[in-house]
Amino acid sequence: MAPMIHPTAVVAEGAKLAPGVRIGPYAVIGPEVELAARVEVGPHSTLTGRTSVGERTRIFASCVIGTEPQIVGFAGEPTRLVIGQDNIIREFAVIHVGSPKGVGCTRIGDANYVLNNVHVAHDCQIGSHCVLASYSALAGHVVVEDFAVFGAMTGVHQHVRIGESAFTGASSMISKDAPPFSRVAGDRARFVGLNRVGIERRGFSPATIAALKHAFHLLFQSKLRLEQALARAEEESGEVPEVRRLLAFLRSSERGFIR
Repeated sequence: MAPMIHPTAVVAEGAKLAPGVRIGPYAVIGPEVELAARVEVGPHSTLTGRTSVGERTRIFASCVIGTEPQIVGFAGEPTRLVIGQDNIIREFAVIHVGSPKGVGCTRIGDANYVLNNVHVAHDCQIGSHCVLASYSALAGHVVVEDFAVFGAMTGVHQHVRIGESAFTGASSMISKDAPPFSRVAGDRARFVGLNRVGIERRGFSPATIAALKHAFHLLFQSKLRLEQALARAEEESGEVPEVRRLLAFLRSSERGFIR
């Protein structure tokens, strides 16, 4: 099926549109944009830069996708934005390409839900199955692992990591790494507890949930020093893959993590 392009849309020569792509009224598609099969672009949205969008991703009205990074000294270097398949990107979202000061590519995985007015800055690396609620903003170089959920108006400092299945409360300000499977909230965000709802929705077994709960108790609620708590958690629950991932995340933190 040939692409369906509204007569008022502007599609630059060089843009690559796969079968089934739909371009809405007054949308603008730049010359280096690649849209995979059945991508939908809503009215008044602008896609530019070296941007590729995966199959069945839906971009709603008035989004700005693939513009230059907001950094001093950017001189048009060949950086990219790669968006996976089955994403939903709602109205007024803004996503930038990477920068020469970072990895050079902003990446968004598959099956994410990016709500209205979300900002994703240069060089962010977002996994799959994440939810970024309205008005959340990610500064440059942020890493978001799979199944993370952001409450509305979450702000994330540059170079911060958000662990898998972490949950941030609304209006949280995240200046340190958010541990996997945790709930964090506040300005500056503090550790709240295990994200039990999130991991139950992922189908974690009762044994895995119990192991994570025990590890969190040792790490965040006991009076043990950090290295002692890490060692105890590894000794007592290290056979559980999710606990191993949690401990590896904490040990590799460069900014420090929320406690």
